[in-house]
Amino acid sequence: MRIIEDFIFFSIIGYIGEIIYCGINKRKSGKALRGPWCPLYGLGGLTILYVVKIFPKNIILIYTLGVIFASLIEYITSYILERIFHTRWWDYKEKKYNINGRICLTNSLLFGLLALILFYIYLPSKKQILNKININYYKIFIILIGLTMLIDGIITIIEAKELKKRLTIIENQEKLTKETLLKKLSKLKTTLNPNRLLETYFGNNLDKEKILHNYKNRIKNKKSKKTPK
Repeated sequence: MRIIEDFIFFSIIGYIGEIIYCGINKRKSGKALRGPWCPLYGLGGLTILYVVKIFPKNIILIYTLGVIFASLIEYITSYILERIFHTRWWDYKEKKYNINGRICLTNSLLFGLLALILFYIYLPSKKQILNKININYYKIFIILIGLTMLIDGIITIIEAKELKKRLTIIENQEKLTKETLLKKLSKLKTTLNPNRLLETYFGNNLDKEKILHNYKNRIKNKKSKKTPK
């Protein structure tokens, strides 16, 4: 239960921090899930929390280990997602001091700050709050949020797989005319909403992005014609 509640908290707080950061820098969030959470931050937070616990509570050591382990998690996650879906879910190549576009110095330093917040603010506050609330209601709340996140993740994976089928066709677009490509795409069945992940997949590829947008509009027009008046 402690691991689940920490994972949920880090996922939500990390997402909120990302929204604030993107808002200040006028950038779009690369979040793939529907809800207000991002599992990558949950995983990174857990790594920092439970790995750094092994070491003495030295502020410099905690910061350094937070930078190292959270960056390692981000790099590995980026690599695994790219191997599965054959595309980048985030890319830091435009930032200075990045490693293969998977991690960058700015984010890594922020992870270190997160480690300090976890140990010197989150953990003490958590103990005080849990002592003042009904633990049974709290457990029910955590379970419901956890199940919601799980369902959200499953739906997103299904959508990503559906979108991957479209990517396979689009990768051969040089051999196809635009009209033929759209015909092939329109024949694919859609059970959910794979186009929701469009910007996550093609933030830096405008040509393919336009093709998918045209595909989405074509499907909408097709459905509206079938709707009885």
